[in-house]
Amino acid sequence: MLTMILYTWREMLHRRVLAVTLLMVVAFLVLYGLAVRQLALHSGDLDPLAKSIVIPQIFSAGLYFGSFIVSFLAVFSALGAVSGEVENGTVYGLVATPVRRAEILLGKFLGYALALVVYAALFFLAIGAIVRGYTSLAPGGQGGALALFCLQPLVLLAVTVLGSTLLPTLANGILMFMLYAVAMVGGMLEQIGWLLHVQSLQQIGIISSLIMPVDALYRKIVYILLTPTATPLQALTQMGPFGAQVEPSVWMLVYTIAYLLVAVALAVRNFNRRDF
Repeated sequence: MLTMILYTWREMLHRRVLAVTLLMVVAFLVLYGLAVRQLALHSGDLDPLAKSIVIPQIFSAGLYFGSFIVSFLAVFSALGAVSGEVENGTVYGLVATPVRRAEILLGKFLGYALALVVYAALFFLAIGAIVRGYTSLAPGGQGGALALFCLQPLVLLAVTVLGSTLLPTLANGILMFMLYAVAMVGGMLEQIGWLLHVQSLQQIGIISSLIMPVDALYRKIVYILLTPTATPLQALTQMGPFGAQVEPSVWMLVYTIAYLLVAVALAVRNFNRRDF
């Protein structure tokens, strides 16, 4: 399995997905750092209430777009985990080896997963360091939030690998884009539903989280780091569109972990049963 992990890392470097995404990260962090710096320089012109609103909002925006970039890497690095090997013919060499198919797929998954965890952790810490360095905002619960931030790309990775055992690479990419869009839009609608007390919008958000739970993880991260104030209006002004009116329950976290494990198990089963 270690051989497959190393093979996966070499494959990521060869396809330059990691390099392109690293460039995106550097560009994002530079722009984000400049924006936070300008905010800090002009924060003296703001009254204390406005300052308490804007700084958490900037922090949550950084986490939101950081999640998007990490998700981009998770999906596009593993789109062809199996289908790409089939399309270029290298899968026949892999399955001809004495290594079991389950070890091949799990080795590829773990290779992607380890790279994504390191990548996500460094990204999260960089965003936190920028905000803390310029604004002195140091929220609690960062250990739990960091773990959840790293879990987000793993969920997307598991579903992407599963899709790769069933669909061609292009179709898998379209599917993952739609699933991610459903999660993000549903999460926004759920927050609006909680704000306006519209139960139908809340239910749409819950259903979208069951289909793809990455947005629920993001909302839990924000709630842990920046617990909103008591009234919905105050929470909206403090947290903005990237906030969390209500904390996702611990059962959603349990569901997300089960969701990930089931996706990996189905991917292994499909790969074992596939006739090349």
